[in-house]
Amino acid sequence: MGREEDEERAELRRKLEALEREVGSLRDDARRWRALMEARDISVSLYHPDGRPRDVNPGWEKLWQTPAAGFLASSFNALEDRETERSGAMRHIERLFRGEEVALPPMFYDTRQVEAVVDKAGVAHWVCCYGVPVRDADERPRELVMFHFSVPEGATIQRKYEALFEEQQALRASLEARNLELERTVQLIEAQRDAIQAMSIPVIRVGDGVLCVPLVGMIDDARAGQLLERLLEAIAAQQAAEVLVDITGVPALDAQAAAQLLKAASAARLLGAACTIVGVSPSMAQTLVELGVELGALTTAATLAEGLAQALARRAARAQPSRRPGRRAPPGRAGETPR
Repeated sequence: MGREEDEERAELRRKLEALEREVGSLRDDARRWRALMEARDISVSLYHPDGRPRDVNPGWEKLWQTPAAGFLASSFNALEDRETERSGAMRHIERLFRGEEVALPPMFYDTRQVEAVVDKAGVAHWVCCYGVPVRDADERPRELVMFHFSVPEGATIQRKYEALFEEQQALRASLEARNLELERTVQLIEAQRDAIQAMSIPVIRVGDGVLCVPLVGMIDDARAGQLLERLLEAIAAQQAAEVLVDITGVPALDAQAAAQLLKAASAARLLGAACTIVGVSPSMAQTLVELGVELGALTTAATLAEGLAQALARRAARAQPSRRPGRRAPPGRAGETPR
């Protein structure tokens, strides 16, 4: 019996010591919690799982300059707070009330804009917030604890941000105005370029069914394309049968430019117009011979006057009615029937 009693006493002593240690730990936790809830430089607030405030410490009152009694008796709900929604932090608060620990990014919060705050007390602050859920035995959130810390440099950051934003807006407006001005300038340049192109390759009507295209300057690929386009449009519009391409003002004619002229003459023939190149100088003719360029498919003339005379002659020849071969009429007076 004595041995069993000793063992029971020892077991009870161990349990008592474990219980004392647990109570001591709980007392330490209670003291720590009491220290937090009595602190004046750390804002601590407790909330029910449905979002209603449960308790706040003096640090909360000091930070937000709002009476605790009025706030706790108000209809404020953390899950329906418009200021939190405006700052974009509501998704973090919702995570907290679902049982997650959260750290909110710095945000600007103005308690004076909260309708539930009594007499619109309070102040605006840049703050950081940390949220911790307190769980029950079933690991469900029993209450939610929020710690708020003022961020004094937040106001400076906000002012710099606003100044940068205004500068950005002004720069954007300036760029938009500049872009509009550039668009108008580009449109003006394009209109002037079109006008210059039209003037650089004029198509002149010099006779009935006869067109003249005087060229001045070098003939590159761009001008050759314009020549072909304007020439074909004019032939189709005026039903021209003769085209004179005057190259008197062309300083030099190389193999590529000659090929472009041959191409234009071939296109004109497809539309029923004969093409004559006028103004070929002796030096230009010598250069083309040295390059091996053949202009045999083209009709040429030394001067514009000569080319115009040839074109008008061909035009007149085509206009005369053709006479069918047959026996010559016998001599006699006009209208007399031979016997």
